[in-house]
Amino acid sequence: MKQAAIKFPARPKGLIRWQGKSRSLAVAGALAARQQQIGDLAGAVEIYELILAKMPDQAEIHNNLGVLLQTMKRHEAALASYDRAIALKSDYANAHFNRGSVLKEMHRDTEALASYERALAIKPGHAEAHNNRGGILREMRLYDDALASYDRAIAAKPDYAEAYNNRGIVLFCQGHMPEAEEMFLKAFELKPDFSDPLFNLSNIRHHENAGHADIENIRQLLDRPGGSPDSREQLYFALGKIYDDCNLYNEAFECHRIANQMRNRHVVYDRDETRKMTDGIMEVFSNDFLARPFASASDSATPLFVVGFPRSGTTLLATMLSNHRSIATAGELATITDFAAQLRELTGNGTGYPQAARHIAPALAARLIHDYEKRLRRDAGPEVLGVIDKNPLNFRNLGLISLLFPKARVIHCTRDPLDTCLSNYFQRFPLFMSYSFDLQNIGHFYREYVRLMEHWRKTAAVRMIEVSYEDLVCHTEKTARKMLDFLELEWDERCVAPHTNPCPVETGSQWQVRQPIYPHSVGRWRHYEKHLDPLKEALKGSSI
Repeated sequence: MKQAAIKFPARPKGLIRWQGKSRSLAVAGALAARQQQIGDLAGAVEIYELILAKMPDQAEIHNNLGVLLQTMKRHEAALASYDRAIALKSDYANAHFNRGSVLKEMHRDTEALASYERALAIKPGHAEAHNNRGGILREMRLYDDALASYDRAIAAKPDYAEAYNNRGIVLFCQGHMPEAEEMFLKAFELKPDFSDPLFNLSNIRHHENAGHADIENIRQLLDRPGGSPDSREQLYFALGKIYDDCNLYNEAFECHRIANQMRNRHVVYDRDETRKMTDGIMEVFSNDFLARPFASASDSATPLFVVGFPRSGTTLLATMLSNHRSIATAGELATITDFAAQLRELTGNGTGYPQAARHIAPALAARLIHDYEKRLRRDAGPEVLGVIDKNPLNFRNLGLISLLFPKARVIHCTRDPLDTCLSNYFQRFPLFMSYSFDLQNIGHFYREYVRLMEHWRKTAAVRMIEVSYEDLVCHTEKTARKMLDFLELEWDERCVAPHTNPCPVETGSQWQVRQPIYPHSVGRWRHYEKHLDPLKEALKGSSI
């Protein structure tokens, strides 16, 4: 039976009275640290709050309390603690840094960036602030600025394995494979128990030998006691990918099964809620609703949306098209999804998405259109006619897109359902893609995707063309010409050579799109057929 955590009395005896202020702080700090060590974070918080009740002017205690609250995912309370620390001590670099880190967790990236920069203005050699600043710049696709931040982090802390690893990720996205590999190897050399560089190496390399040193390094880390669950599932994903490269299909599936089982513990995929969301989208964005003129809509034909079920070939398709001289890519933007999530607050109507879309006033529409077009065209030259947003999950947002950008064009990428769903299962997606760690949930989400795409076809909500992954890789030139005809663009032979495209790639397909087009992934599911009964059952009756 698990032993209960030992707790000190709610008010440690004599805490504030012992031998003056500094002695009291030292003793209280030691008590709080002990509570943290035994896992009683609430007890540690209580101790810090007792100190602050008697001595509210202690900036360091406010900062320490913030760290604890942030660990407990109490983000608003943590932010308030950091703000109090800074109010008491404006040049407190670590409090500014911590403020940035909690704002990042709250997805308030612009404010987080400002906090990191304030920390660096106070302490230019703050390696962690340089590293975290680089992470935000990388997510903003400001890759050169991100590299500069990582370089400063490494200059301040030459053995900073995390900064080397993050620098490698940027180089990987930019297609600089040898330089990226060098960074991952350096990170692993500096920190041999660091799973991230091994995971990244597994994705940057194509393994043909099951005796490769990467397998041994991963196995050694898995055999070590005390590894974190996150690290272990990351290593199993890496090992599964290597075994798949080596055609060891049973071993590959088992590793991915373990990895997904571990990752699935962190999420809850609600099938009923997903179904209700699909129903709501179809109800709101009906044929009648979308047929009404929306006077505030954009007149721009610049946005080009590439949508589909994740891992259906959207990255390859976007990389082919953005190699055309008249097309740029903005990457995989979350902007439209963010708009949908914010509509309850933005409309002030009290209803969430999709119902709130009925209440978009002209002023709000103008703001959303301006903000989206500004982000879409940020890195595109004025001569570019179309800019791609290749977030595949925008298949859920085609109604909102039609409302705001009726002249936008959509390319819907399809792929064999079993190949697509298996590829989802083999990908270490972020946790917000909660469906992707269980075969039956993947099948369920796929069926909802099919349902919704059928709705968009019937409503004729957007100008859309459908392209299959199989045609992309087996009939490449014919398919490329079909897409360019749809976009009313002249032929550009670079579209059939996506591996020559210098544009950064930020999804799980970085390695594949840097290779000449190949059809090896068509019918891949057959190697794993005996493991896919739960998926086949969940997919019954679905066909895109």
